Amino acid sequence: MNKAIIFDLDGTLIHSLEDIKDSINVTLARYGHPLVDDCEAKKNIGNGARRLVKDSIKEKLTDAEIDERLAFYNDVYTQSGSPKTRLFDGVNKLLSTLKSKGYKLAILTNKPQATTDEVYKKYLSHYEFDCVIGQSSAFEKKPAPDGAIEIMKRLGVLPENTFFVGDGETDVLTAINSLTKGIAVLWGYRSKEQLIEAGAKIFVSTPEELADIL
Repeated sequence: MNKAIIFDLDGTLIHSLEDIKDSINVTLARYGHPLVDDCEAKKNIGNGARRLVKDSIKEKLTDAEIDERLAFYNDVYTQSGSPKTRLFDGVNKLLSTLKSKGYKLAILTNKPQATTDEVYKKYLSHYEFDCVIGQSSAFEKKPAPDGAIEIMKRLGVLPENTFFVGDGETDVLTAINSLTKGIAVLWGYRSKEQLIEAGAKIFVSTPEELADIL
């Protein structure tokens, strides 16, 4: 089968909110900023670590100050080992089924590449994804189509034979920008209304529904 599925990571395959919130709060406390709650942390996930740090701080900082806090956050999060992270219910069966049917599987996330590699190794490596791309200087982060285009090039698949599955506005826009078939999941960190506003057309409420569509 020459078809591919590109997955977002946080909020789509893995439930990582608690670990991200814990790491950003360690960072905020280190620099004397107010902490964030679950709602704020969830709202700030999806646009990359730098944006997460910037949006979590209630005061205006210089780029150098943001970069300093970003480096601290990345180190805290990567070194934490993500102890509270888990696969969303049904994802294990979904990935096993798709793999057995011959789909090429990939991950495209705005999580930094080093952290992506650690999380993938711990929670997803046994599914043997064909390509895993995190945020780095090599590609513009989502919603730019660069990473998705690179994945399709590596896997030898066309946009019309590629699904892009994610829970956020950036995922909806990446699917549109890369001309892939977008599917928005509703078990993640955004509401259906937010996804509709971003341009989503197809929605699934469970991994089982996603498997049926595919």
